[in-house]
Amino acid sequence: MPIYAPTLPPAPDLHQGHPPVLVLMRFDLTRLWRQKIGRFFSFIFLMILLFQTGWIYAKYLMQTNQAFKPLNEFGKNIFTQGAEFQAGLLNPTMYLLWFLVALVGGGLVARDTLYRVRPLMYAHPVAPKDYLLAKLGFASALPFVILLPFALLPWAMSLLLAGLQGPVWATAPLRLLPAMAISSVLMGSLAVGASSMAATPRAGIGWVLGLVLGAGTLASMIHGLTGIRAVDALNPIMLAEAWPQLLVGVDHPMVAWLPALLGTAFHIGLWTFVASRRTRPSEAVI
Repeated sequence: MPIYAPTLPPAPDLHQGHPPVLVLMRFDLTRLWRQKIGRFFSFIFLMILLFQTGWIYAKYLMQTNQAFKPLNEFGKNIFTQGAEFQAGLLNPTMYLLWFLVALVGGGLVARDTLYRVRPLMYAHPVAPKDYLLAKLGFASALPFVILLPFALLPWAMSLLLAGLQGPVWATAPLRLLPAMAISSVLMGSLAVGASSMAATPRAGIGWVLGLVLGAGTLASMIHGLTGIRAVDALNPIMLAEAWPQLLVGVDHPMVAWLPALLGTAFHIGLWTFVASRRTRPSEAVI
């Protein structure tokens, strides 16, 4: 039986306590930290990061040690250090990151829907816009924080070992951080929009994976039938991988500039609109 606002105690003063957006984000972060899934993915991402930084050190040794000179010449022919290498710093985590966003983001709104806690939130100083911003902020900040060491740690090690002549560009963070921000907002908005359409957290995970894989399959089918590459902008996975390529200046990115802009704006706008409609007070008491 739903609990309506008039049956609750009077709302406290809005000027007391922390902002509702920060409180809700902290609650989601605490819940994630206590789950074993967060520890498992932390271990996997840490192993990938250690391997990536080890590879940077190996490239430094091949460039400076004469004993590794043949290996250095061989490595230059296989592993380039141009724009593709800079954009590739984020690639090893993308698919696993999408899976993590589905597991975490799929339950952000669906869990509140299942236990009908939004009427309690909206009866107190939590406006629907605060609730939406908190969920979008947490779902977007999670992939950004995970990607941050993959952009900064190899860059710092490259500068420390070889200075400006290292394998990672000195300006790489200025290019990768905006790309990470765009990709993270894309992931977060899609996860929250999909979760808002689900009735349970498990169904929310299925919604996120279904939308991501379904959009990718649809884009691949249309591309195969028509030969139009711009249709790949419907694929969220390609968009997340294309933004680092675009901002570091890869010659042939997966998605061109204009389709990437339109596709990203379409996904962010669509799923934010869906989430805002599905988290209205009228939806919270059904």
